[in-house]
Amino acid sequence: MVRAKSPRAIKDEAPDLETKIIAAIGKAGPRNIAQISRMTGAHQETIRYKIKKRFGRLGLRFRAEVDFPKLGLNLHWASLNFSETHYGTADQTLAALNRVGYLAYYGKVIPQGYYVALFALPEGTAGGYREFLAGLVAEGILSSFTLEESVASRHKPMDPKYFNFRSGGWDIEWDRLAEQPPLQLPSGPKPHIEDFDYYDLLIIKELQKDSLQHLTTIARRLKVHQKTLEYHYRAHVQKWKLVPSYRIRWVQDISKKLERSTATTWLAFRNLSEQELADVQAAIGKIPFLWSEDVLEGGAYIATMYAPLTELLAISAYINGALPRLASKVEIGFISPADSHFFTVPHNMYQDGEWKFNARQMRGALRKESVDPLQE
Repeated sequence: MVRAKSPRAIKDEAPDLETKIIAAIGKAGPRNIAQISRMTGAHQETIRYKIKKRFGRLGLRFRAEVDFPKLGLNLHWASLNFSETHYGTADQTLAALNRVGYLAYYGKVIPQGYYVALFALPEGTAGGYREFLAGLVAEGILSSFTLEESVASRHKPMDPKYFNFRSGGWDIEWDRLAEQPPLQLPSGPKPHIEDFDYYDLLIIKELQKDSLQHLTTIARRLKVHQKTLEYHYRAHVQKWKLVPSYRIRWVQDISKKLERSTATTWLAFRNLSEQELADVQAAIGKIPFLWSEDVLEGGAYIATMYAPLTELLAISAYINGALPRLASKVEIGFISPADSHFFTVPHNMYQDGEWKFNARQMRGALRKESVDPLQE
Protein backbone atom coordinates (compact mmCIF):
# COMPACT_ATOMS: atom_id res chain seq x y z
CA MET A 1 0.00 0.00 0.00
CA VAL A 2 1.29 3.47 -0.91
CA ARG A 3 1.42 5.79 2.08
CA ALA A 4 0.46 9.44 1.69
CA LYS A 5 3.41 11.74 2.28
CA SER A 6 3.25 14.44 4.87
CA PRO A 7 3.51 18.09 3.78
CA ARG A 8 6.87 18.21 5.60
CA ALA A 9 8.24 15.26 3.59
CA ILE A 10 7.27 16.94 0.31
CA LYS A 11 8.76 20.24 1.44
CA ASP A 12 12.10 18.58 2.31
CA GLU A 13 12.52 17.03 -1.15
CA ALA A 14 14.99 18.43 -3.65
CA PRO A 15 13.20 21.23 -5.56
CA ASP A 16 13.82 19.60 -8.94
CA LEU A 17 12.96 16.01 -7.98
CA GLU A 18 9.48 16.03 -9.49
CA THR A 19 10.83 17.71 -12.63
CA LYS A 20 13.34 14.87 -13.01
CA ILE A 21 10.69 12.20 -12.42
CA ILE A 22 8.39 13.72 -15.06
CA ALA A 23 11.22 13.74 -17.61
CA ALA A 24 12.10 10.12 -16.77
CA ILE A 25 8.48 8.97 -17.10
CA GLY A 26 8.37 10.40 -20.62
CA LYS A 27 11.24 8.10 -21.64
CA ALA A 28 10.73 5.00 -19.49
CA GLY A 29 6.96 5.02 -19.03
CA PRO A 30 5.07 5.28 -15.74
CA ARG A 31 5.23 1.53 -14.99
CA ASN A 32 9.01 1.16 -15.01
CA ILE A 33 9.62 2.25 -11.43
CA ALA A 34 13.10 0.68 -11.18
CA GLN A 35 14.39 2.44 -14.28
CA ILE A 36 12.92 5.79 -13.20
CA SER A 37 14.66 5.32 -9.85
CA ARG A 38 18.00 4.72 -11.59
CA MET A 39 17.49 7.75 -13.84
CA THR A 40 16.56 10.14 -11.02
CA GLY A 41 18.22 8.72 -7.90
CA ALA A 42 14.87 8.80 -6.11
CA HIS A 43 13.66 5.96 -3.91
CA GLN A 44 11.21 3.59 -5.62
CA GLU A 45 8.55 4.13 -2.97
CA THR A 46 8.80 7.88 -3.53
CA ILE A 47 8.29 7.38 -7.25
CA ARG A 48 5.29 5.08 -6.70
CA TYR A 49 3.68 7.68 -4.48
CA LYS A 50 4.29 10.45 -7.02
CA ILE A 51 2.81 8.47 -9.90
CA LYS A 52 -0.15 6.88 -8.12
CA LYS A 53 -1.16 9.76 -5.86
CA ARG A 54 0.68 13.05 -6.09
CA PHE A 55 0.74 13.63 -9.86
CA GLY A 56 -2.88 12.59 -10.25
CA ARG A 57 -3.97 15.18 -7.67
CA LEU A 58 -2.03 17.82 -9.63
CA GLY A 59 -3.97 16.93 -12.79
CA LEU A 60 -1.15 15.07 -14.57
CA ARG A 61 -2.10 12.16 -16.83
CA PHE A 62 -0.01 9.66 -18.83
CA ARG A 63 -0.69 8.30 -22.30
CA ALA A 64 1.35 5.93 -24.47
CA GLU A 65 2.80 7.53 -27.60
CA VAL A 66 2.47 5.32 -30.71
CA ASP A 67 4.89 5.37 -33.65
CA PHE A 68 2.23 4.96 -36.32
CA PRO A 69 4.59 4.89 -39.36
CA LYS A 70 6.36 1.83 -37.91
CA LEU A 71 2.95 0.14 -38.02
CA GLY A 72 2.44 1.10 -41.67
CA LEU A 73 -0.03 3.88 -40.80
CA ASN A 74 0.36 7.49 -41.96
CA LEU A 75 -1.30 10.35 -40.08
CA HIS A 76 -3.72 12.61 -42.00
CA TRP A 77 -5.59 15.60 -40.59
CA ALA A 78 -9.05 16.37 -41.92
CA SER A 79 -11.51 19.19 -41.49
CA LEU A 80 -15.09 17.96 -41.82
CA ASN A 81 -18.07 20.23 -42.34
CA PHE A 82 -21.27 18.30 -41.74
CA SER A 83 -24.39 19.31 -43.61
CA GLU A 84 -27.20 20.95 -41.69
CA THR A 85 -29.38 17.82 -41.75
CA HIS A 86 -26.61 15.59 -40.37
CA TYR A 87 -24.89 18.03 -38.01
CA GLY A 88 -26.79 16.78 -34.97
CA THR A 89 -25.61 13.19 -35.47
CA ALA A 90 -21.99 13.96 -36.37
CA ASP A 91 -20.65 12.24 -33.24
CA GLN A 92 -22.42 9.01 -34.21
CA THR A 93 -20.96 9.09 -37.70
CA LEU A 94 -17.48 9.78 -36.34
CA ALA A 95 -17.74 6.95 -33.81
CA ALA A 96 -18.61 4.63 -36.68
CA LEU A 97 -15.62 5.94 -38.64
CA ASN A 98 -13.42 4.86 -35.77
CA ARG A 99 -14.80 1.32 -35.94
CA VAL A 100 -14.39 0.94 -39.70
CA GLY A 101 -12.43 3.89 -41.03
CA TYR A 102 -9.15 4.41 -39.13
CA LEU A 103 -10.27 7.48 -37.18
CA ALA A 104 -7.84 8.13 -34.28
CA TYR A 105 -9.26 11.39 -32.90
CA TYR A 106 -11.95 13.98 -33.53
CA GLY A 107 -13.02 17.27 -31.98
CA LYS A 108 -15.50 20.01 -32.79
CA VAL A 109 -13.91 23.44 -33.14
CA ILE A 110 -16.01 26.20 -31.59
CA PRO A 111 -17.27 28.77 -32.35
CA GLN A 112 -16.59 27.86 -36.00
CA GLY A 113 -18.50 24.57 -35.74
CA TYR A 114 -16.52 22.28 -38.03
CA TYR A 115 -14.81 19.08 -36.90
CA VAL A 116 -11.10 18.29 -37.02
CA ALA A 117 -10.25 14.62 -37.35
CA LEU A 118 -7.02 12.62 -37.28
CA PHE A 119 -6.90 9.49 -39.42
CA ALA A 120 -4.14 6.85 -39.24
CA LEU A 121 -4.37 5.51 -42.79
CA PRO A 122 -2.59 2.47 -44.23
CA GLU A 123 0.17 3.20 -46.71
CA GLY A 124 -1.18 4.10 -50.16
CA THR A 125 -4.84 4.58 -49.18
CA ALA A 126 -5.08 8.39 -48.93
CA GLY A 127 -6.46 8.74 -52.46
CA GLY A 128 -9.13 6.15 -51.80
CA TYR A 129 -10.06 7.85 -48.55
CA ARG A 130 -10.50 11.19 -50.31
CA GLU A 131 -12.87 9.48 -52.73
CA PHE A 132 -14.74 7.99 -49.78
CA LEU A 133 -15.15 11.41 -48.13
CA ALA A 134 -16.18 12.91 -51.47
CA GLY A 135 -18.91 10.27 -51.55
CA LEU A 136 -20.18 11.51 -48.19
CA VAL A 137 -20.38 15.00 -49.72
CA ALA A 138 -22.31 13.62 -52.71
CA GLU A 139 -24.79 11.95 -50.35
CA GLY A 140 -25.31 15.18 -48.42
CA ILE A 141 -23.71 14.00 -45.18
CA LEU A 142 -20.76 16.38 -45.46
CA SER A 143 -20.92 19.79 -47.10
CA SER A 144 -17.14 19.94 -47.56
CA PHE A 145 -13.87 18.45 -46.29
CA THR A 146 -10.09 18.64 -46.50
CA LEU A 147 -7.65 15.77 -45.97
CA GLU A 148 -3.91 16.43 -45.74
CA GLU A 149 -1.05 14.18 -44.70
CA SER A 150 1.11 15.22 -41.76
CA VAL A 151 4.69 15.44 -43.05
CA ALA A 152 6.16 16.39 -39.66
CA SER A 153 4.56 15.77 -36.30
CA ARG A 154 5.34 15.92 -32.62
CA HIS A 155 3.52 15.43 -29.34
CA LYS A 156 5.50 17.80 -27.19
CA PRO A 157 6.38 16.42 -23.76
CA MET A 158 5.37 18.45 -20.76
CA ASP A 159 8.07 20.96 -19.84
CA PRO A 160 8.07 20.69 -16.04
CA LYS A 161 10.42 23.64 -15.49
CA TYR A 162 7.43 25.94 -16.08
CA PHE A 163 5.17 24.03 -13.67
CA ASN A 164 5.10 24.92 -9.97
CA PHE A 165 4.63 21.58 -8.22
CA ARG A 166 4.13 23.28 -4.87
CA SER A 167 1.15 25.38 -5.99
CA GLY A 168 -0.06 22.94 -8.65
CA GLY A 169 -0.09 25.59 -11.38
CA TRP A 170 2.03 27.16 -14.08
CA ASP A 171 4.64 29.85 -13.51
CA ILE A 172 5.68 31.42 -16.83
CA GLU A 173 7.64 34.55 -17.58
CA TRP A 174 6.29 35.26 -21.06
CA ASP A 175 8.82 38.00 -21.82
CA ARG A 176 11.64 35.51 -21.33
CA LEU A 177 9.94 32.66 -23.17
CA ALA A 178 10.74 34.24 -26.55
CA GLU A 179 14.44 34.08 -25.65
CA GLN A 180 14.38 30.27 -25.42
CA PRO A 181 15.92 28.36 -28.36
CA PRO A 182 13.34 26.90 -30.78
CA LEU A 183 12.58 23.18 -30.83
CA GLN A 184 12.76 21.84 -34.37
CA LEU A 185 10.18 19.33 -35.54
CA PRO A 186 11.63 15.90 -36.37
CA SER A 187 12.37 15.43 -40.06
CA GLY A 188 13.80 12.81 -42.35
CA PRO A 189 12.56 9.69 -44.15
CA LYS A 190 9.75 7.62 -42.75
CA PRO A 191 10.88 4.81 -40.46
CA HIS A 192 10.96 1.21 -41.61
CA ILE A 193 7.67 -0.67 -41.16
CA GLU A 194 8.35 -3.31 -38.53
CA ASP A 195 7.19 -6.91 -38.69
CA PHE A 196 4.57 -6.45 -35.97
CA ASP A 197 1.58 -8.71 -35.34
CA TYR A 198 -1.84 -8.65 -33.74
CA TYR A 199 -0.53 -9.32 -30.21
CA ASP A 200 1.64 -6.21 -30.47
CA LEU A 201 -1.39 -4.13 -31.45
CA LEU A 202 -3.37 -5.47 -28.51
CA ILE A 203 -0.59 -4.49 -26.10
CA ILE A 204 -0.32 -1.02 -27.62
CA LYS A 205 -4.09 -0.58 -27.47
CA GLU A 206 -4.17 -1.47 -23.77
CA LEU A 207 -1.24 0.84 -22.95
CA GLN A 208 -3.07 3.67 -24.72
CA LYS A 209 -6.13 3.01 -22.57
CA ASP A 210 -4.19 2.87 -19.30
CA SER A 211 -0.42 3.37 -19.25
CA LEU A 212 -0.23 2.33 -15.60
CA GLN A 213 -1.55 -1.21 -16.00
CA HIS A 214 0.86 -4.15 -15.91
CA LEU A 215 1.17 -6.96 -18.43
CA THR A 216 -0.40 -9.39 -15.96
CA THR A 217 -3.53 -7.23 -15.91
CA ILE A 218 -3.52 -6.91 -19.70
CA ALA A 219 -3.10 -10.69 -20.12
CA ARG A 220 -6.01 -11.36 -17.78
CA ARG A 221 -8.23 -8.82 -19.56
CA LEU A 222 -7.40 -10.14 -23.03
CA LYS A 223 -7.44 -13.79 -21.90
CA VAL A 224 -3.97 -14.31 -23.39
CA HIS A 225 -1.17 -16.20 -21.66
CA GLN A 226 1.07 -13.80 -19.76
CA LYS A 227 4.29 -15.31 -21.17
CA THR A 228 3.00 -14.69 -24.70
CA LEU A 229 2.41 -11.01 -24.00
CA GLU A 230 5.72 -10.63 -22.17
CA TYR A 231 7.58 -11.98 -25.21
CA HIS A 232 5.76 -9.69 -27.64
CA TYR A 233 6.25 -6.69 -25.35
CA ARG A 234 10.02 -7.23 -25.02
CA ALA A 235 10.82 -8.55 -28.51
CA HIS A 236 8.57 -6.20 -30.50
CA VAL A 237 6.98 -3.27 -28.65
CA GLN A 238 10.09 -2.39 -26.64
CA LYS A 239 12.82 -3.48 -29.07
CA TRP A 240 11.31 -1.65 -32.06
CA LYS A 241 10.11 1.28 -29.96
CA LEU A 242 6.56 0.98 -31.21
CA VAL A 243 5.72 3.00 -28.09
CA PRO A 244 8.78 5.29 -28.07
CA SER A 245 7.64 7.59 -25.28
CA TYR A 246 4.79 8.57 -23.01
CA ARG A 247 2.89 11.84 -23.09
CA ILE A 248 2.49 13.65 -19.79
CA ARG A 249 -0.51 15.92 -19.86
CA TRP A 250 -1.77 18.51 -17.40
CA VAL A 251 -5.54 18.10 -17.38
CA GLN A 252 -7.97 20.05 -15.23
CA ASP A 253 -11.76 20.01 -15.13
CA ILE A 254 -13.29 23.19 -16.53
CA SER A 255 -16.01 23.02 -13.86
CA LYS A 256 -13.51 23.69 -11.05
CA LYS A 257 -12.28 27.08 -9.90
CA LEU A 258 -11.42 29.59 -12.61
CA GLU A 259 -7.71 29.53 -11.86
CA ARG A 260 -7.70 25.75 -12.41
CA SER A 261 -9.96 25.69 -15.48
CA THR A 262 -8.56 24.97 -18.92
CA ALA A 263 -9.57 25.01 -22.56
CA THR A 264 -8.30 22.79 -25.38
CA THR A 265 -7.18 25.41 -27.88
CA TRP A 266 -6.86 24.84 -31.63
CA LEU A 267 -4.44 26.86 -33.78
CA ALA A 268 -4.17 26.72 -37.56
CA PHE A 269 -1.84 28.74 -39.81
CA ARG A 270 -2.49 28.26 -43.53
CA ASN A 271 -0.99 29.39 -46.85
CA LEU A 272 2.46 29.85 -45.33
CA SER A 273 5.70 30.37 -47.18
CA GLU A 274 8.66 28.21 -46.20
CA GLN A 275 10.11 30.99 -44.02
CA GLU A 276 6.74 31.77 -42.44
CA LEU A 277 6.29 28.09 -41.62
CA ALA A 278 9.68 28.02 -39.89
CA ASP A 279 8.85 31.21 -37.95
CA VAL A 280 5.47 29.85 -36.81
CA GLN A 281 6.88 26.52 -35.67
CA ALA A 282 9.73 28.21 -33.82
CA ALA A 283 7.34 30.51 -31.94
CA ILE A 284 4.45 28.12 -31.16
CA GLY A 285 6.80 25.26 -30.28
CA LYS A 286 7.97 27.18 -27.21
CA ILE A 287 4.54 27.51 -25.59
CA PRO A 288 4.52 25.32 -22.43
CA PHE A 289 0.86 24.33 -22.87
CA LEU A 290 1.45 22.86 -26.34
CA TRP A 291 0.22 19.29 -26.76
CA SER A 292 0.84 18.54 -30.41
CA GLU A 293 1.96 20.23 -33.61
CA ASP A 294 1.88 19.13 -37.24
CA VAL A 295 3.10 20.45 -40.56
CA LEU A 296 0.72 19.38 -43.33
CA GLU A 297 1.62 18.54 -46.92
CA GLY A 298 0.07 21.79 -48.20
CA GLY A 299 2.29 23.97 -46.02
CA ALA A 300 -0.16 24.51 -43.16
CA TYR A 301 0.77 24.33 -39.49
CA ILE A 302 -1.70 23.13 -36.87
CA ALA A 303 -1.32 22.88 -33.11
CA THR A 304 -3.33 21.89 -30.05
CA MET A 305 -2.82 23.37 -26.59
CA TYR A 306 -4.39 22.64 -23.22
CA ALA A 307 -4.38 26.19 -21.88
CA PRO A 308 -5.47 27.58 -18.51
CA LEU A 309 -8.26 30.10 -18.97
CA THR A 310 -6.29 32.61 -16.94
CA GLU A 311 -3.43 32.43 -19.47
CA LEU A 312 -5.41 32.86 -22.71
CA LEU A 313 -4.73 36.60 -22.98
CA ALA A 314 -1.04 36.04 -22.27
CA ILE A 315 -0.87 33.32 -24.94
CA SER A 316 -2.59 35.57 -27.47
CA ALA A 317 -0.26 38.47 -26.67
CA TYR A 318 2.76 36.19 -27.01
CA ILE A 319 1.64 34.90 -30.43
CA ASN A 320 0.92 38.41 -31.63
CA GLY A 321 4.31 39.64 -30.44
CA ALA A 322 6.20 36.70 -31.93
CA LEU A 323 4.31 36.63 -35.26
CA PRO A 324 2.94 40.15 -35.83
CA ARG A 325 2.84 39.88 -39.64
CA LEU A 326 0.83 36.65 -39.73
CA ALA A 327 -2.39 37.83 -38.07
CA SER A 328 -4.36 37.27 -41.27
CA LYS A 329 -3.19 33.66 -41.55
CA VAL A 330 -4.03 32.35 -38.08
CA GLU A 331 -7.26 30.80 -36.87
CA ILE A 332 -7.89 30.23 -33.17
CA GLY A 333 -10.73 28.11 -31.83
CA PHE A 334 -11.53 25.80 -28.93
CA ILE A 335 -12.28 22.09 -28.91
CA SER A 336 -15.68 21.30 -27.38
CA PRO A 337 -15.06 18.77 -24.55
CA ALA A 338 -18.44 17.14 -25.14
CA ASP A 339 -17.71 16.67 -28.86
CA SER A 340 -14.20 15.19 -28.89
CA HIS A 341 -12.70 11.77 -28.41
CA PHE A 342 -9.34 9.95 -28.56
CA PHE A 343 -9.30 6.38 -29.87
CA THR A 344 -6.73 3.62 -29.64
CA VAL A 345 -4.75 2.07 -32.49
CA PRO A 346 -7.21 0.47 -34.99
CA HIS A 347 -6.33 -3.13 -34.10
CA ASN A 348 -9.67 -4.42 -35.36
CA MET A 349 -8.75 -3.39 -38.92
CA TYR A 350 -5.66 -5.62 -38.93
CA GLN A 351 -6.56 -9.03 -40.32
CA ASP A 352 -4.50 -11.91 -41.75
CA GLY A 353 -1.28 -9.97 -41.33
CA GLU A 354 -2.29 -6.77 -43.10
CA TRP A 355 -4.38 -3.64 -42.75
CA LYS A 356 -7.73 -4.04 -44.48
CA PHE A 357 -8.94 -1.13 -46.58
CA ASN A 358 -11.75 -1.33 -49.08
CA ALA A 359 -13.73 1.86 -49.65
CA ARG A 360 -16.84 0.04 -50.85
CA GLN A 361 -16.85 -2.35 -47.92
CA MET A 362 -16.12 0.54 -45.55
CA ARG A 363 -19.04 2.48 -46.96
CA GLY A 364 -21.40 -0.46 -46.44
CA ALA A 365 -20.13 -1.06 -42.92
CA LEU A 366 -20.50 2.61 -42.07
CA ARG A 367 -24.09 2.60 -43.31
CA LYS A 368 -24.84 -0.46 -41.20
CA GLU A 369 -23.11 0.68 -38.00
CA SER A 370 -24.05 4.36 -37.95
CA VAL A 371 -27.26 4.96 -36.03
CA ASP A 372 -28.89 7.67 -38.10
CA PRO A 373 -27.10 9.61 -40.86
CA LEU A 374 -26.44 6.75 -43.24
CA GLN A 375 -29.69 4.86 -42.91
CA GLU A 376 -31.46 4.27 -46.19
